[in-house]
Amino acid sequence: MVNYKTGKHRKDFSPSRFAAGIHIFSDGAAIPNPGAGGWGVVVYEDGAEIATACGGDPETTNNQMELVGLLNAIEKARALPGNPAVTIWSDSQYCVKGATEWMPGWKAKGWFRAGENAEPKNRVVMNVELWKAIDEALSSTAGNISIRWVKGHSGIAGNERADHLAEQGRLEAIDRCADREVFA
Repeated sequence: MVNYKTGKHRKDFSPSRFAAGIHIFSDGAAIPNPGAGGWGVVVYEDGAEIATACGGDPETTNNQMELVGLLNAIEKARALPGNPAVTIWSDSQYCVKGATEWMPGWKAKGWFRAGENAEPKNRVVMNVELWKAIDEALSSTAGNISIRWVKGHSGIAGNERADHLAEQGRLEAIDRCADREVFA
């Protein structure tokens, strides 16, 4: 929806928007960045939470955890019976634009960002292995998954729940790392 008074696009993120159909929210975080990180995914069907997942890594980046969250969201969507239409929501523009706009160009250039005359450091697609895994996961769907942006930290229940799960995954990664150090 366009707000003609300000000229800015307004998104309708009211609870009714997520009340019908299947919506999956994914999130990732690293504190500090880089540092211990986590990802979280929550699946809703007709407004009811039906599944969650989370995990983490003691040494990672925010973008890596956002990508792992997106990959897990795609896997959750692929596992749903009946191949239903699914909307995956992420508050990461990096994930959303990467998956919906940039990835085809990267693939066409052999998984590089710029032409061969560009400086090597400008050609590298960061986190390329995760992007390739996301591409493979999306390629094996029936085209029933859409990936959309949602405003983070704005009271949207699914996004807040995914954020909480990402923090849970981060804390579990720290605990696993601490346990290994104690028993090493």
